[in-house]
Amino acid sequence: MELAIYAHPWDLQALRSCGGMTRLRDLGFHEVALAANYHAGRWLTPWHPRGLVRFLEDGTTHYRPRGDYGLLQPLASTEVPAGGPSPLETAAIEAANAGLRLRAWTIGTHNTRLGERHPAACVENAFGDRHSYALCPAQAAVRQHVATTVRDVAMHAGVQTIELESFGWLGHRHNSHHDKNSFATDAWSDLLLSTCFCAACTDALAQQVFDGRTIGGETVAGWRRGFVAALRRHFTDGDCMQAPARIDPATLSLRLVAEFGPAIAVLATHRLGVPIRGLHDLQDVRRAGVRLCLQTNFDKLHGRAALPLPPAVGLVDEVALTCYGEDIDGIAAALPHLVSARQVGPNGPRLRLCCHPRAPQCRSDDDLRRLRELCLQHRLDAISIYHLGLLPWPTIERVARALRD
Repeated sequence: MELAIYAHPWDLQALRSCGGMTRLRDLGFHEVALAANYHAGRWLTPWHPRGLVRFLEDGTTHYRPRGDYGLLQPLASTEVPAGGPSPLETAAIEAANAGLRLRAWTIGTHNTRLGERHPAACVENAFGDRHSYALCPAQAAVRQHVATTVRDVAMHAGVQTIELESFGWLGHRHNSHHDKNSFATDAWSDLLLSTCFCAACTDALAQQVFDGRTIGGETVAGWRRGFVAALRRHFTDGDCMQAPARIDPATLSLRLVAEFGPAIAVLATHRLGVPIRGLHDLQDVRRAGVRLCLQTNFDKLHGRAALPLPPAVGLVDEVALTCYGEDIDGIAAALPHLVSARQVGPNGPRLRLCCHPRAPQCRSDDDLRRLRELCLQHRLDAISIYHLGLLPWPTIERVARALRD
């Protein structure tokens, strides 16, 4: 079972004074996942020599964009020098010299910089509110942006794998700046708030076929009005001092059908089909010899993987399950959802667990050893550790020692 670690360009710059990538190799790591592009954030970096708190540039690339991105033009980060190799190019050279593999950790639809410049390209809820951090993957301009990003990254020599993060819709629960509300999140309101009714999604839903009949625009407009009414009842007439009821996925589906009619099932078809079409767009990258890894997370509210695994696994070489907020018991509950990707046949994808070893979710070496045993029990191929810049060195060394032994 292999060991990888996520990193940003400034982490690798600081790492040079700590032994460089050879130090990671000597600790037992096999691979580094470098952010090829990223979104905004405030990070506390314990061992960086230039300070503790870093505000990340929003929606920039750590390579030089060269392809045809159309409407949604990327912006190279200030980490990309005016001349000489970009951070992605430099990392490929340093990884090869240290005997490590390099994967490009690549963000798809999460881009507030572009979302604020092009609000019509964003997810639009039933009220018409735009989620500026979430580009809608059903829109042609967004598909072009994401596909060109992946192809540009794939052109870099030394990149063996591209790990796709935020490849579908980002829902309402994804935190925004100073996120505030008085209600505990529940699966029902989250689903209604996260469903996109932008022009592209509305047209696609209206053209879906249910029971031999095309849905039609008025039906979709009726669903949208129904979503608004249901959300008004839930929030305007609700009691924020009442704990939310837990709803399993089957009950959630039945409730959706009961409120909006059986044809609402086409919503699931739409949300399944769009990411799959996005993966079909990228098969030329695989044919060129670069592996694709689809990142998904275990959605505790809905009790399933955030992206549909079985239909996607024939289109990728690896599936990575992120469990950043789960404790070891939570990871144990989530792993069967990852393992379901193996059920497509003998040539199923490689499987990877991505975890963030920190308290209170992970407190001891016993927790780490149990994590390793769980991964071996489920025959996982790799574990990725989040994140080189966020973890102090004693923790990185402790994690590497426990997971490799």
